[in-house]
Amino acid sequence: MSDGRPPLELYGRSGSTGLALRRGTVPGRIERVDVLDGSAVVSTTTFTPPVDGAAADADLALTPWRRRPAAPTVVVHYRRHQPESRVPAPSARGSFRLDPDQIGDRPMTQATPDGVPTQTQGPDLIGAFFDFGTSRAVCGVFDRRRVRGSDAALPAAGVERARRLLPVQLFATDDSPDPAQEIEDRTIGIPRVRGEAWREIFACAPLDVHHVSHTEPRTSDLVVTGDSVDFAMDATGERVRGAKRHLADLDAEVPGTGLSGRELFRGVYARFAELVAAELNLPRAIGTLSVTFPTKLPPDKRDDLLEVLRTLGGKVEMNIDEAVAAAGFAMMKRLGSDFLLGVEAFKLNARCPEGGRAWEMPDAWAKARAWHENLLVLDVGGGTSDSALIKVAIVDATPAAAGDSPGRFYKLQPQVLASGGRLNLGGDRLTAQLFKLLRGKLGFRPGDTRFRGVEQAASRKALFQALWETAEAVKQQGLGTENPAAVRVRAVAPGGAVPESGVVPFVWPVSPDGAEPAGPSATEVIVTADELAEQLRELVAEITWLAGGIARGGIAVSGGGHESVDRVLFSGGSMHSAALRRGIEDELRRRFESDQLAPTFEVEFDAEFAKTGTAVGGVYLDAVADLSPDADDPEVIPELRGGISYLDVDASRLYVNLAADFHLLKGSQETYDEPVFSRGQRLELEPGGRAYAEGRSTYPLRAVLAVHRYDVSKDDCVRDTDSLWATHTMLLKEADALAAAGVNVRFEIDQEEHITLLLCKGTPGWQLEGPAVDTTDVPHGLVAPPEREGAPATLRYSLYQEVYQVGVGLREREPLAFAGDPVPPGGLLLHVAARRITLYWGLPGAGVAGAASRAADTGADRGPEAPMGAGTERDAGPDPAHREFGTLTDVPEGYVWVSLDATGALRCHQRRPRRRTVAEPLDLIDAAPGQVYEEVMRSGLSYDENKDPFSGIL
Repeated sequence: MSDGRPPLELYGRSGSTGLALRRGTVPGRIERVDVLDGSAVVSTTTFTPPVDGAAADADLALTPWRRRPAAPTVVVHYRRHQPESRVPAPSARGSFRLDPDQIGDRPMTQATPDGVPTQTQGPDLIGAFFDFGTSRAVCGVFDRRRVRGSDAALPAAGVERARRLLPVQLFATDDSPDPAQEIEDRTIGIPRVRGEAWREIFACAPLDVHHVSHTEPRTSDLVVTGDSVDFAMDATGERVRGAKRHLADLDAEVPGTGLSGRELFRGVYARFAELVAAELNLPRAIGTLSVTFPTKLPPDKRDDLLEVLRTLGGKVEMNIDEAVAAAGFAMMKRLGSDFLLGVEAFKLNARCPEGGRAWEMPDAWAKARAWHENLLVLDVGGGTSDSALIKVAIVDATPAAAGDSPGRFYKLQPQVLASGGRLNLGGDRLTAQLFKLLRGKLGFRPGDTRFRGVEQAASRKALFQALWETAEAVKQQGLGTENPAAVRVRAVAPGGAVPESGVVPFVWPVSPDGAEPAGPSATEVIVTADELAEQLRELVAEITWLAGGIARGGIAVSGGGHESVDRVLFSGGSMHSAALRRGIEDELRRRFESDQLAPTFEVEFDAEFAKTGTAVGGVYLDAVADLSPDADDPEVIPELRGGISYLDVDASRLYVNLAADFHLLKGSQETYDEPVFSRGQRLELEPGGRAYAEGRSTYPLRAVLAVHRYDVSKDDCVRDTDSLWATHTMLLKEADALAAAGVNVRFEIDQEEHITLLLCKGTPGWQLEGPAVDTTDVPHGLVAPPEREGAPATLRYSLYQEVYQVGVGLREREPLAFAGDPVPPGGLLLHVAARRITLYWGLPGAGVAGAASRAADTGADRGPEAPMGAGTERDAGPDPAHREFGTLTDVPEGYVWVSLDATGALRCHQRRPRRRTVAEPLDLIDAAPGQVYEEVMRSGLSYDENKDPFSGIL
């Protein structure tokens, strides 16, 4: 049709079914419509009087079907127009075969008094994803009002690019116009070419297919007037710059606003919601609001912001950080408009669980039910740099009950292997360096642009603003190409002539208070290519230093072996600089070679979506997860058997990770080889948003304890005062006395990288309070007594938090604790994420301890969840089909800890129990085993105003 709409659209949702026919699709009066599933009729509707389908579009309400058709055919019975005949035209029939994916949900409309359809206004139909950056703000929107079926056509431009990659046809075919079949036929035995062809097809962003849109980026500079907060491009007044950095403390007053961070950001997001609604013509009430966050923002700070935003929508969430959202956009493009074809294309380039690809480990790859790629995301914005190594996995999670069905249930499972970020490391850092360079070239003194603490500082602030904008323009022009280029800058008086093209103007400002700003001593200067390259060099080195360390730490977490970084994704507004991208790419390849990682990664950058891609990717992940059914839904099984496939998003693996290695000083110039805490190490979340990780080793006590922090391996940098992170000192004689009493050293770290020192008498013990769970049904009890004097008690059985049926056998996740694990005198503490804890034991005579030990040996997490019924049962001793699991207890809602003491008493806790502590370190000399002295070490973590370009002291 001329408007590009399909001639026929079939809709179905709970309680209703509909058919839309474009004018002329059926050349007559429609009397009946049948909907068939194969040969079976699932819906029949008769129309009296008949509906004229030749003269106008027909929107027909059909009898709801008895089951959703897996092989749909629409049969329309009609009579042609015969105005000159005395006899009615014979009945005719039009038959339309459909793909199951072409059955869409009816657009949610309602009639107005004049009969014109309009979109339903409702808060539950719009999902928005806000990305408020340091320099730009953008919003992605999922509009469920527009959900409908599509023809799943492959993008024409992508098909043409893909065909140019295909080899010459060497075998006979029927020259089918089907591009999918053409690619498969012409790439038999050459999966690399096939994968490249599919990548070309899905290179564009299928926003319309997924009903996703986004706003144009707007500046994050704010204008505050009293209690009113607005964006600088929508209001006039004094700008507040770099407000995002104040997310770290919402109770502190934001300079220049008179508002606390809590008040400011409530106004920011409320105003943002209004602007988004106006720009995208949305209802004012946004039902689901998701907010992205910097990787570096701690969980408790995220909870503070969520509390501020609760009033802005029916459901407000903060589950996805900026790096993962950028990866979501990349996956949306990879999977394209037809996710089933997209999954097949992804698999051709992806790794099997063992780490190999189709051409490296063909047998293992062919048997796999999960495939993944390692994606390094580098999100460089104006004020921050975030980096994350993400294991992007697609799992065939089709339920065993569906058998080898033509329809598949796939899960997209992004897993953060390592992540980290830096404040004051982004485009603004480079702009600040160019600002200082220009200030000197134009003859300004440093004091001319410093306004903090200066009376009548308006003229200085105006000069700062003008010079900053000039530095931004120099950066964009001089570093926009792959190699830096010289830039001419000319000073222009207010109202003066605009310089010719290619010359950056510096407009001497007019102060709002009438005072004259300082004037330049030079009217024209040149920033050379060498000067720009020199200014860029340090930024490239720091970003590469950060990203390279995260990449190597993440690969180590994943088990190494065949693994490496497969793709590097550049996102963020600062990545528009081609010179920055090229510099980072070159440095990363050199870094990977020295780290013994393959430097053969692919680079992905989308200039159109460099900033907006984060918002679009976040809302895409939310939308897919929101619309997908549960794989265990009974209605899903027959649909899978009928050929309908599903895609779901599992965001449960987006853990908070440490971004650096921490090493304890061993001597005056040496640190221990094994880190106290490692890059990629997962932080455990507690209620209230606090997260922490315990050190992996115990150390001997010294009078001076110093922990050094390394964004990269300590072997890659020289230890100096900059790496010193936290210290604790005591008198030498006290340290010797404690060491003689058997006191050792442990450490704990929180989400803000504050380190707590733990001086321990043996293994730390807990204050285990509250009623114990009844475990009398457990054979022989949970805890086995010590095998010899002085040895600890041990767990008799492995403890699981989830066990479920798979075919004729049972499948369990990795145990919370393994049989044979010691239960120290102070008790064993387990963090639980599910509502149920189950107990597993072997059959009598099967060797309980041995069976459990074998389960422990084979029960390690191998990455994405293995598919059920795929031959992935683990040998846990007894025949898997006859293992026994006993339900131990249901954990009450809100309780996330389970403890077990040496007597076998099991308790549930809402918060992590307190340790058994002493008041002073020397109290440990006479203390019982399990006693601990705790103290937060002195840390170098602090705000440095010298690194804040908007602090007024630049």
